Amino acid sequence: MKKKLLFSFFIVIIIFVFSQIKINKETVMLKQNSNSWIMTQIINEFENKLFYSYNVYKYNNEDENNNLNYDILLEFSEDASKNSIRILATFDGTMLDLSEKIKDNDKWIKSFTIKTLEKISFKRLMHSNNWNFLQVTYWDGVDEYPIISPDGNKILFISDRYIGNRNIWGYDFKSNKYINISLNFSSEYFPNITEDGTYIFQSSLYGKWDVLMYNPETNEIKRISDDSYNAYTPYYYNGNIYFSAEERNGESWTEIYKYVIKEDRIEKITSLKSTFKFRPTIFKNAVLFQMINPKNGQNGIYIFKDNKIKPFISSEFNEVDPISFKNYILYSKLKDGYYRITMYNTETKEEIPLTTTIYDDAFYPFAYNNFILFSLYYKNGEPDIFAIRLP
Repeated sequence: MKKKLLFSFFIVIIIFVFSQIKINKETVMLKQNSNSWIMTQIINEFENKLFYSYNVYKYNNEDENNNLNYDILLEFSEDASKNSIRILATFDGTMLDLSEKIKDNDKWIKSFTIKTLEKISFKRLMHSNNWNFLQVTYWDGVDEYPIISPDGNKILFISDRYIGNRNIWGYDFKSNKYINISLNFSSEYFPNITEDGTYIFQSSLYGKWDVLMYNPETNEIKRISDDSYNAYTPYYYNGNIYFSAEERNGESWTEIYKYVIKEDRIEKITSLKSTFKFRPTIFKNAVLFQMINPKNGQNGIYIFKDNKIKPFISSEFNEVDPISFKNYILYSKLKDGYYRITMYNTETKEEIPLTTTIYDDAFYPFAYNNFILFSLYYKNGEPDIFAIRLP
């Protein structure tokens, strides 16, 4: 299932030396110290979850005297007296001791596997430099729109792992606990977080699409968009929230707006009828956004500068989901049948393909330090969060 768009070789010398990033699968060794039925089910579930991103091997007694090469070792043991499972995860010079009471059902096996693999990935994401391709989440449903908080202490994303609706989820790297804003009667998209910990996102809480602010300390919700028309794709930057809002006058289109948090004030940025604009981002004090070209129906990336809208990155291919990163623009581009994460060097005007060797659709890039998070639509079209490291 392809992601539906909103509404309806080279060697490049830059600060780093970029080329097409080669995705290297790491190796995971599974060592089973019990042959019980529940242990076998758990091992099978781990093997199934790891298969896409890793080379997976099962340890056997013949391996005892061999020099085995692996990146991650998972040792499984069972304590019948406590009815618990224990996993010792060894990787990158670190060991995690992960234990839990056994519940003899398929739902618990899946939940335990997901939590264990995600805790390992969250640890590696922020504290290891040994990976160049990392699967971060393992949920069976939808995980998408990843971001890292400004202080680097949290990852946020949208997931349907609560009651089926898309809600804000994440993980706190300091407390080692999951984050969930469970708004039961709505769906959320495009999470952001400010320096003071306020969440910003698109939500259907009020019966249409709005941009909301949420204080996790008080549970207070503030709607910043107009109560008449839909608002989409918020982006937080330096005290301001940029978003797309619908307008109507015999026809429907969208414009880009800015909400100044301290002044509780909204100002309109663009004004161009008959065009649909989404995903604003800030680049060198100018507003970039995704816009559908009314002449050919293609998505491209445009810039609002000197009170004019001009093409910035626009080709015969669809370019979507722009976000700025230092002197580059990250986006997803339809190329050779797949949407691929691409980096554009604004100084040399060169495109650097980042996920060319991944044959699944990749969307929603977000850069933090020297890695890029994105949603990968694999496993029959449902996405998880992945990361690639820049050279």
